[in-house]
Amino acid sequence: MAKQNDRPTLATVAARAGVSIKTASRVLNGEKHVAASTAEKVESAADELGFRLNPTARRLRAGGRSPYIGVVLSDAGDAFQARAFAAVEAELAALDLRPVVTVVGDDPDREEAFLDECLANDLTGIIVIRTHPEAAETYARAAATPGTRIVSLDPAVEGPISTVAGDDRAAGRLAAEQLLAHGHVALGVIGDRSPSLITTRRLQGVQDAIAGRRGVGWRAYMREDAHDEASAKNVVAAWLGSRSAPGALITLSSTVTQGAIDACRRLGEWPALVGIDDFPTAELLDVTVVDRNVESLAAEAVRRLQAGTASGGPEGGGDRLGERDGPIGEETTGPGRGSEEPDFDNALCVIARGSGEEPPDTR
Repeated sequence: MAKQNDRPTLATVAARAGVSIKTASRVLNGEKHVAASTAEKVESAADELGFRLNPTARRLRAGGRSPYIGVVLSDAGDAFQARAFAAVEAELAALDLRPVVTVVGDDPDREEAFLDECLANDLTGIIVIRTHPEAAETYARAAATPGTRIVSLDPAVEGPISTVAGDDRAAGRLAAEQLLAHGHVALGVIGDRSPSLITTRRLQGVQDAIAGRRGVGWRAYMREDAHDEASAKNVVAAWLGSRSAPGALITLSSTVTQGAIDACRRLGEWPALVGIDDFPTAELLDVTVVDRNVESLAAEAVRRLQAGTASGGPEGGGDRLGERDGPIGEETTGPGRGSEEPDFDNALCVIARGSGEEPPDTR
């Protein structure tokens, strides 16, 4: 087996064919005005040696950018992130771009290192699906690097970055209203990561729905930090095992929803439940969810990345992505941020499958 440094090069192909490196390059790059006999010798030599042109290197030499896009996820097991990544990958493939992915988990340092690597290798852009809360501010530094193009589906990412995010506050409000409309007054609310801006806004939406309603209790049953299935299952199991269990559950992410369902199944207790973000088995389990058009979010993120790429870097006089586009809607409005209306399908919907429509007396 050939060693890594024994791989054939353009020079070895040229030597085997008995031509100059320039001629070999012209043949292998498909240029015209090369004698047929010469082209045949070069192609035969390349085949014998197993030589393949590096399309990325060719693209860079021609003045183009890398075909690779950095993609950041915090949890590959989270259904929303998996759906969003699949949609992003499909959109990139249509543009002959390819994702380079990292899953940061509970390690914000890993996210920062990946970001540095993307910048060092001159990747065309970065799409953030979900960031670790402690790493969100590192994107402001990255965005300050000339030519950097970053689009985020996570509203927590800071800096002059284009944000394509759903209305998380409205999602929390819709989830609570669905249960309140069916007569529930004791609501158990389980959050995701407590420092997450998404969790904070979804909790604000729950508060919005309950504001002004008498006799509705939820603070006694609130857990803001249960970001995986195991911790969510433990929280719900403890609640359902108590004498004063909540009559309904609101779960603020698909991962938390699945942990809650596992606890209900193990204990044989089935309170009403509404989760935020759909997941693959939700229909089979009759789980009511608040969901959004993930494919539309992904398409818009890639469109904005391309718009930033097309505008050119500092040398071309174009704007860095985010300086002009701005974030989307009220949900991503903040100091120094825009408030334009979305030009894509950003609507939320309640998918009623049964778990969120049970009245309290059917438990």
